[in-house]
Amino acid sequence: MRLFIAIELPKSFLKEVLRLQEALRAQSQGGRFVPRGNFHLTLHFIGESRDLAGAAEAMGEAVRGIRPFGLHLGEMGAFPHREGHTVFLHGQGQLSELNALYESLQSALLERGFPRAQKAFTPHITLARGVALPEGGLASLSYAPANASMLVQSITLFESQRQGRDMVYLPLHRERF
Repeated sequence: MRLFIAIELPKSFLKEVLRLQEALRAQSQGGRFVPRGNFHLTLHFIGESRDLAGAAEAMGEAVRGIRPFGLHLGEMGAFPHREGHTVFLHGQGQLSELNALYESLQSALLERGFPRAQKAFTPHITLARGVALPEGGLASLSYAPANASMLVQSITLFESQRQGRDMVYLPLHRERF
């Protein structure tokens, strides 16, 4: 099973993410745009594992002492890749609580034999991969600033499953705080 742990997005938040994704789609070329049901904010990509119990235990330990916190959408950003850019929306808000959750989760997973994340944590929601940006880059895109906020109260363990040509993210376990 291909697993990851993430923050799910409420419907009100998704509406704004979709609006911004459409602005990107209209002003860029190519790319693989994230399907409507796959938006999330990744906390940890586990990869191939069948240790659902270990992941769920780590999640339970990680949320102890974490209080609900607010997040909102920030500006678009991009990670460059050979085949184009991965374009995303920055997660903003109560980042100290989000970072505490992230670090707690990393430690709890490591204690159960899962590898620690190799990249620095950049809270974001991916809009598309392999995008050819206009000549002026992200700065040349025109879009109204994001206007969505949410209260984070849980994390979710997902299985990433290929169904035909699509990837589908199936929630397996939620841990509330």
